[in-house]
Amino acid sequence: SGINAEYGYNIQKESTLHLVLRLRRGAKKRKKTQYTTPKRNKHKKKKVKLPVLKLYKVDEQVNVYLLRSECPSETCGSGVFMACHHDRQYCGKCGLTYVSQKQ
Repeated sequence: SGINAEYGYNIQKESTLHLVLRLRRGAKKRKKTQYTTPKRNKHKKKKVKLPVLKLYKVDEQVNVYLLRSECPSETCGSGVFMACHHDRQYCGKCGLTYVSQKQ
């Protein structure tokens, strides 16, 4: 920056110079953004103890009854139960849906 390199330095033609320069201004620090809506919480899976008890019912004479219907499709077979919603029954494995009639 305005200093003539020939005076006081032993610099020859085609020599390599290593320069150490000081930066005058660095990058400015970014402001934290103010969010207008609160952060959304992730869905947490609810732990249900013994969920098999919702599928069967046992009475005093030790008779076992199915509370949910099994999926009749060939891909699922027996042992795959259909979910009971307020307006339909749905199989989560094959996607079969039975819509109930509103009365």
